[in-house]
Amino acid sequence: MTKKVYEMPKILYKYRDYKNTFNRRTLFELELFLATTSMFNDPYEGSIPFIYDPIDLTPENIFLKMRQLAIMEHPNWKEAEIQKYCFEGQSKNLLNDDKHIEQFNEQNRKDIDNTFGIFSMTIHPLNYLMWSHYGNSHTGFCLGFDSAILYETVGGSLGPVHYDTEVPKLRLFGDIYDFHLKQLATKSEIWKYEDEYRIVKSNAARQIITYPKEMIKQIYLGFKMSLSQKYKIIDFAKTNNIDCQIFEISLDKTTFKLNNLRIY
Repeated sequence: MTKKVYEMPKILYKYRDYKNTFNRRTLFELELFLATTSMFNDPYEGSIPFIYDPIDLTPENIFLKMRQLAIMEHPNWKEAEIQKYCFEGQSKNLLNDDKHIEQFNEQNRKDIDNTFGIFSMTIHPLNYLMWSHYGNSHTGFCLGFDSAILYETVGGSLGPVHYDTEVPKLRLFGDIYDFHLKQLATKSEIWKYEDEYRIVKSNAARQIITYPKEMIKQIYLGFKMSLSQKYKIIDFAKTNNIDCQIFEISLDKTTFKLNNLRIY
């Protein structure tokens, strides 16, 4: 999932709801919150099931897979015990058993939610729908972060979300961690308008990370934001010597689009 820093957009954007106390902390406390999949509005987040590629499910491969699992889960077993486990698993056809797979998927959902912290962004600061959904109907604000400083500060894997019509399939002998990343970086095409980039970090669920003020490069103020809220953000940037550009959003007079005017 991780792209090289020089391949990243130089600035990645995070829409925020000013009325939400925790959202305001992203700016005023210089905090990033790594959310978990259960906190997102897409029901597929963290719930993409393990579906093995059918071409891998030959009797020979299933036996070898069962052997791999036995050695990993029971390192002290003798060869006879491993063989017994493999034959029983193969005869029960567990990798094609819907009940067994659903139990496995349920545990996987819990593991993903308890393990991975996610920070979502976009490449567009003037996305009308993003302002509507994540900027509290244009009353919020949008922060533009330096992607290189962001990656250096947070770590993990950083890259674009892949949009598709089908859920990703797991290769029988594929790396499980790589598949987790694919699960967390693949969404339905219905979300394509978001043009999302996200950080996925292991062992960082619900983690709060403080970032340097130099990471803020741009701030956009929603066109429905009150003047007092706008002034508070501008004063905060000035008082803390944050070297960034501040823009005010307005509606275009002739076409259905958003304009921006630099005010600081």
